[in-house]
Amino acid sequence: MKNGLIILLLLCSASAGAQIVMGDYLLMKKPNGRHAGTYFKGSPISFKLQNGIGIEGWIEDIRDDSVFVRQWNIQTFMTSLGTTRVDTVGYYVHKLRYTDIFSIVPKRKTGFAYVKNGAIFMIGGLGYAALNVINGAYFNEPVTSGKNLRSLGIALGVAGGGFVLNRIHRKKIREGKEYIIQYMKMR
Repeated sequence: MKNGLIILLLLCSASAGAQIVMGDYLLMKKPNGRHAGTYFKGSPISFKLQNGIGIEGWIEDIRDDSVFVRQWNIQTFMTSLGTTRVDTVGYYVHKLRYTDIFSIVPKRKTGFAYVKNGAIFMIGGLGYAALNVINGAYFNEPVTSGKNLRSLGIALGVAGGGFVLNRIHRKKIREGKEYIIQYMKMR
């Protein structure tokens, strides 16, 4: 009984003495100093380099002002039956300085993106206008009648509103000029 208690006490004191050290990470800030994003080891990341090459993968490690990103090589190949199949061929680990990153593409849920960018309004408005003109031709109704012009005006107004939404829709790429990427050393 005493031996079991001593072993338990030694194990508890050994685990209490062990320290968990957080690794280095990348911090993305707005020019006014507000936090915009954090990227740790194991985080998915998608970014563009200064030369325009895009890399998407998982952060393998962050150390010594460098970011190691694992990018999977997924290719389509032919099977013996003549069909195609998509499979992971291998992976590359890119070693990059954090200053080489020009822009980071955030991974956000884009729910109702087709509404925010105006696409659904353009499709709906133009589709209704086309349907109105086709039905008018089928039923021999003039396009210039008051009721028909009112419906066409509303439909084209909705399509025009969708076009305006499409033009003012915000760009989702966080560029280096607009955001500051900092390396946070923790070791």
